[in-house]
This record gives sequence, structure tokens and C-alpha cells, in this order.
Amino acid sequence: MANGTDAVVARPTMGTEGLSFAVVDSPRIGQPILRPVFDYWEQKRGSRAMPMRHDIEPADLKAYLPHLSLVEPLPDGAFRYRLVGSAITERYGRNSTGKTLQEIYADKPAIVGWMSRVMLAVTIERRPVLATGTLGAVGKDHILSEALLLPLSDDGVNVTMIFGATRYSTRPPATPPAA
Repeated sequence: MANGTDAVVARPTMGTEGLSFAVVDSPRIGQPILRPVFDYWEQKRGSRAMPMRHDIEPADLKAYLPHLSLVEPLPDGAFRYRLVGSAITERYGRNSTGKTLQEIYADKPAIVGWMSRVMLAVTIERRPVLATGTLGAVGKDHILSEALLLPLSDDGVNVTMIFGATRYSTRPPATPPAA
């Protein structure tokens, strides 16, 4: 991939505290779900900058299907979810398939802005992006999310789809201060 360094692309804005993302190289991508999906993407990519959408075979990733997503960059700068795995819909309490970021988070412009910057980083850099944070946008601050977003291209130059894998963990509830 690139030169082995991580470039932080954006900082949290009001309403997105605790969320971060960076363009990453291979060593930052860990187990259990993200690493096998990244390795699959790398294999399909070969010597190209990124694989094509038709290179990705869902049957090859059967064990990870609940954690996968496909997001389409739209000409107007919006992003539409084309596929959202069942583990993702379960955590968020909704199925966002077919919806844009603006439709999903119409009442949370800071989240739309942050997530748009994450998706734009994938499309501009044409490299993997790792996004981390909590599910605070849906009232689940105790659930930590780590999403790997991988570019796909139909022409070898422009990102025409973003292939994602997300894993979740929980953190213990905050302990109230002693009285």
C-alpha cells in the first residue's frame, strides 16, 4: 500500500466527540472481523489500486456477511447504503439499506458531516479508512464500533462503491463518582 504511515484526515466536531478516523495501512487493521475482510480485499486488489465491485463475491465472505456493508457515492456528494448486514442493523436498531446519510441522520447534521468526511476520505484517497467511535448517535454510548471502509472501482480510477466491515464491542458503564 502506501508508505506505512497513518494520516489522520479529520478531527471530531461538535456532536461527534469520541469519533475518529484515519487513512490506514495494513498494520493498523486488527482481528477478528476486520483483518480477514481486509486480507480478502487485498487479494482481490492484486496489483491494482483497488478491486472492482464484481471481484467481491459474497459467498467468499459467508462468515462475515452480517458485518458487511456497501455504500455508493452519489454524484451530488451524498452516500447511499446499498447493503447493510444484519449485525449492523441489529446494533443500530434499524435497516438503513437504500437510504442516504442525510435521510438516516436528518436530525443530526454533525453526524452527517462527520460520516460524509469519512466516506470522502475513502473516495479521495482511494485507500482503506478505519473509523472508530461509539453508537452515541442512536443512544448506545456503551457500544464501541470499529469500521473498515475499503474502496472499490469499476474503472480502476474512481471509487464507485465503498465496501465496509464493522465490528462491535461493549465497554463497561461509567462509574458514578463516589459521594
